[in-house]
Amino acid sequence: MKKTTLALAILSATAASVQAGTITTDGPDIVVKTKGGFEAKTTDGSASFKLGGRIQLDYNNYDGVMNAVPGKDGSDLFFRRARLELEGHYQDWGYLMAYNLTEGGSIDLLHTTYMGWGPLALLTFGQQKEDFGLEDTGSSKRITTMERSMPANAFDTGNNLGVKLHGFNEDITYSLGAYKQNLDSNNDLNSAITGRFVVRPIHDGSNLVHLGVGYTTRDGDFTQLGARLGVRGGDAGNATRVRARYAAGVVADELKAWNAELAGSFGPVHAMAEYFDGKISGAMAAPDIKAQGYSVQLGWIITGETRTYKNEIGAFDKIKPAGVGGAYEVFARYDELDASDNKNVAPVQVIGETGNTITVGVNWYANELVKVALNYVHADTDQKIGGEDSGDAIVSRIQYAF
Repeated sequence: MKKTTLALAILSATAASVQAGTITTDGPDIVVKTKGGFEAKTTDGSASFKLGGRIQLDYNNYDGVMNAVPGKDGSDLFFRRARLELEGHYQDWGYLMAYNLTEGGSIDLLHTTYMGWGPLALLTFGQQKEDFGLEDTGSSKRITTMERSMPANAFDTGNNLGVKLHGFNEDITYSLGAYKQNLDSNNDLNSAITGRFVVRPIHDGSNLVHLGVGYTTRDGDFTQLGARLGVRGGDAGNATRVRARYAAGVVADELKAWNAELAGSFGPVHAMAEYFDGKISGAMAAPDIKAQGYSVQLGWIITGETRTYKNEIGAFDKIKPAGVGGAYEVFARYDELDASDNKNVAPVQVIGETGNTITVGVNWYANELVKVALNYVHADTDQKIGGEDSGDAIVSRIQYAF
């Protein structure tokens, strides 16, 4: 019977002024880690437990077409995200729960995964992320820019209840899932099917080439396709969107979309590009609403580190600083969302038609847990929205991800 001084580790992790004690286990030895959350796992790998989360505090200042209030500047200080995460496994079963502390509190993720068939055939049940797109599949705490691109935002599939078969090895990553959208007026299930396939022809540590495609088809209630112009309006939500939408009372019942992904990492330089195309249809006596868009992004870690990559999800991951002063990264992105392939006649209203943004910024990774970000965003639209067709924003964030 082994004794492990877990209480002392918990004391260090939580800074609680309690008296240390001991916990006795009749199983294998337990290893406790407190760097980046609290984690405990058995030495034989049969069980694990980790408590983590993320805090993202943002300050945004924006004007022009980005502000839904014409002729005014907008600004806000707000928690972009605040989540607690609990994950682990026991034998062949894993679990994950993520709870959102903002906006009144809600469960973002709650699922279990069967791992008994090996990493090439994992089966996940419950509330989970639908894998669609490179940037959207990656965690919000690991993306380079503060906000995802306009096309990624427009075709975001979100987290939904369902079942997903997925797997990975050094060369490929795939997923195929069926999910619940909602219930229709007859209490019948509206569903979604989403798939993604990624291949890595080059992957040797510091060098990576990533190619991917994805497709989703969804039943439900859809009224528009659009996205914010690169900045979030904070608690007030007053950020303009480029979009095509139906008039009130007109609802489509199907969305179909596909995307293509290209990414690479070569030492301290990393790049990615994505294309999305989709439409909503099925509104009675109304035309389809279509949208397409793309983004191109280039980043350079000037302190020499390489951005990590997770085969499990086929997406970029964290940057681990090598020196005591942290790691510094500069980047630039261009993205565009085009809703011009729609007629601006009743019941369809097209706002902005085409919008694009240029985002440049710098990230300071003070350590593995703390990131400080500063982004400048310039937006243009080909039609005026509220009397404006361009705008600028300065957005900043301090993030603690543990």
